[in-house]
Amino acid sequence: MSQPSLSVLIASAEGQDYYHLLDDLPGLSIRRCAPPEVTEQCAEIDIFFGKPSAEVLAAAPKLKWIQAPSAGVEFVASIPVLVESDIVLTNTRGAHGPSIGEHTFALLLALTRHIPESVDQQRRRHWDRGQLYRTAREIGGMTMGLIGFGAIARGIAQRAEAFEINLLAVDAQAVSGDPYLDEVWPVSQLDDLLTASDVVVVAAPYTGETHHLLDASRIARMKPDAYLIAVSRGGIIVEEALVAALTEGRLAGAALDVTEIEPLPVESPLWDAPNLLLTPHLAGASAPKERRVVEIFRDNLERFMNGEPLMNVVDKRLGY
Repeated sequence: MSQPSLSVLIASAEGQDYYHLLDDLPGLSIRRCAPPEVTEQCAEIDIFFGKPSAEVLAAAPKLKWIQAPSAGVEFVASIPVLVESDIVLTNTRGAHGPSIGEHTFALLLALTRHIPESVDQQRRRHWDRGQLYRTAREIGGMTMGLIGFGAIARGIAQRAEAFEINLLAVDAQAVSGDPYLDEVWPVSQLDDLLTASDVVVVAAPYTGETHHLLDASRIARMKPDAYLIAVSRGGIIVEEALVAALTEGRLAGAALDVTEIEPLPVESPLWDAPNLLLTPHLAGASAPKERRVVEIFRDNLERFMNGEPLMNVVDKRLGY
């Protein structure tokens, strides 16, 4: 009987309810491992599914390919040996767009329709529609500026069309042929996007170029009745500047699903900032997304075994 030709180590719980989709793939030896034991299991592996570390790479001399279970791969910046190696890195770009798209509009509608204030009234058994009634807003006809126009932003753009929202976008890469947007601007036009938008959505990956991209000066370019929403990664918005803008009434509101430090420290001023809605990195969560993550991994496993190009190959130097 022939032995499996490739050894796969799964070191992530992402998509775990759908790992059975890998069971019928021939020629693979697949093992699962909890994080504390990962390095002990790496000596013979060819393929790693999870978030790697320098220790994992040192313990895995045969490693050829890493499939990240997330779209973001900001860990690359802290593992220079991975950047310099021949190990191929892929991500799950495309798995998260639908759920993050829905979450983005849940946050925006919560802000414009005063859902947090209404929930607070319900908890206090208090009924007061006066100020809420006079300041609730419609999102139809708004201009949404997307910072980053990858798979996540496309999921948002697809849903924006149904709400009759006008779209602008900037991206570090040239983008063409998109059905939801006539033109994607270069990042050099970010200030124009901020000035023109009624709601700005951060959908870009976290890299050296996007670190603190939205600082005090850029937030100051936004309209005083605009909203700022972040759903990709923390560290792109200077949080102290956002708190100041909200406290001084220079923004209508903001919503963060991601923060620079996670979990958010109890001493963070974000907790008490006015008109700020926080969700604990939930935007990408859904059962269909979990399945899509495993489906992408399965597709790439088949490609790898057949010697075909992998999907979602990451430029390790760029970080996306």
